[in-house]
Amino acid sequence: MVRIWVRQTLDYDDAHAFDAQLLPEFRAQVELWDALFEMPFRVFRSRVRAIARANLERVEGAEVSDWDDIPEGALVLPCDDDDWFAPHAAAAVERAAGAGVAGVRWQASFLEIPMDWRHELGVWRARVLGPRPKFVCATNNYALRKSDDSREELRSHMRAGRWVRAQPPGTIPVLAERLSLMNRTLASQTSLGWNTAPRGRRNTMRKLPRYRRLYRRPLAAGLAWAQPYADQMEALMGELEPRR
Repeated sequence: MVRIWVRQTLDYDDAHAFDAQLLPEFRAQVELWDALFEMPFRVFRSRVRAIARANLERVEGAEVSDWDDIPEGALVLPCDDDDWFAPHAAAAVERAAGAGVAGVRWQASFLEIPMDWRHELGVWRARVLGPRPKFVCATNNYALRKSDDSREELRSHMRAGRWVRAQPPGTIPVLAERLSLMNRTLASQTSLGWNTAPRGRRNTMRKLPRYRRLYRRPLAAGLAWAQPYADQMEALMGELEPRR
């Protein structure tokens, strides 16, 4: 059986546990969010995680597992706690992996608002020319077999990309299907940013209507399986009201 490994998540449903687990360098961004919106950051992220969890539980032939519960040699689909997979992702990866294949990757798909003009330019470039070599592995567009050596590659997509580039050409199958979707929400660390005031406040509020429109737009070809989860994100964004 293929295993799905959610890299890291926080106890969003317990205020005291969440506060204790929160990284010091991200605390200011959470405080910024809570000052801007009626819905607390941890409540929003809990709702996002619940949407993702419902998606992961519908991946056929896969089981969501903690790292220590995954047997050696099992194919592992890594993801963050807000990412989604196609319901047939495990079957497609198993078919491609076969015997003796260490990993599989496929086209990365993103649901996001660019952070700035440089990011937007990079998105356009990747769409036209394909991803730059160091970005061949994104958050959740690859699978590797579990081993002591592969844990860091499964934890970090940048390390995974370096590992893929070091393999002999043609040894890592590349699938044309869109088997995953990275859902970079308004509350993701990358989107919320590391700057709190005043630019962080302006940027976050400027992105709010763009994110509401994002989840209303039709998904790209090959991502129809993700529409129910995009619809749930649209409803959640509708509940996100700025403080008066």
